[in-house]
Amino acid sequence: MTKLLVIGASGFVGGYLARALLADGHAVRCLARDPAKVQGLAALGCEIVQGDMSDPASLHSALDGIAAVYICVQTLSAQPASPAGQGFMAVETTGMQNIVAACKTHGTRRAIYVTALGMAPDSPSEWVRGRWQIEQSLVNSGLDATVIRPGMIVGAGGRGFAMTASRARSRLAIVLGNGRTRMRHVAIGDLVYYLIGVLGEPRTYGQCYDVGGDELYSGDRLIDIVADVLGRPHPAKLHIPLSLLGALAPLIERLTKVASKGAIKGIADGLNVEGIGDPLPIRAVLPRPPLDFRRAARTALNIQPKE
Repeated sequence: MTKLLVIGASGFVGGYLARALLADGHAVRCLARDPAKVQGLAALGCEIVQGDMSDPASLHSALDGIAAVYICVQTLSAQPASPAGQGFMAVETTGMQNIVAACKTHGTRRAIYVTALGMAPDSPSEWVRGRWQIEQSLVNSGLDATVIRPGMIVGAGGRGFAMTASRARSRLAIVLGNGRTRMRHVAIGDLVYYLIGVLGEPRTYGQCYDVGGDELYSGDRLIDIVADVLGRPHPAKLHIPLSLLGALAPLIERLTKVASKGAIKGIADGLNVEGIGDPLPIRAVLPRPPLDFRRAARTALNIQPKE
């Protein structure tokens, strides 16, 4: 039986993916900095290797005997195994270099990487530019690589959707930015469908795919739709200028110590990027119709539609 490695299984997407792979009968191994955070997966039969993509030795242990690796990481949060003061994009760049090198050493040909819609080389956001460069480095690494770029991920446990739902429950929603930036969404179940679907599909090698539904909504509109789903009135919106967040970013990072160096400003810059993309190419390969936003929100909130 071939074995699959999930890097980032303690996170939202990686956790959903690992559980779905196990349910499909795959042998799964997970690389986790803190094994205690993935004990639920261990109970389901997932093998756990303690380590981090910043630690080449642990990557070599994790990739031994692996047929394919899923990379479901983000480095906006602080990375304990990384050198002190290293910027958030440097962490991910070095981590990807370590992963590719370990894959080549162990003969692991297949790699699938989860990023986000809107990645581009000329973006004003360092995070967007940096992730585009990392995507390209993987696609051009000589591995059989596929990049999946989801829109806003809608599912129970997802931070982005949880923030939208929290604002929808409030009388006054505090919104970073002007609230007009448009984005696609993708239900977590649809994202996992794509991630598993591309695994054994050679047509997807060397490709970067945008994934999401057909709707384009602004951040303010998403809040109002979730309020509708919850049966609540639309909240008033208080918009916080992104320039203010960017100016305060160094102070926030020093006081909270929960973000990698430069990550807060990276978040602020990234909020200006519209997550539009083109979701049609992957549907030519994996044609299941995606959930619309209202149905995805109901599923995430465990709310049954009214008869």
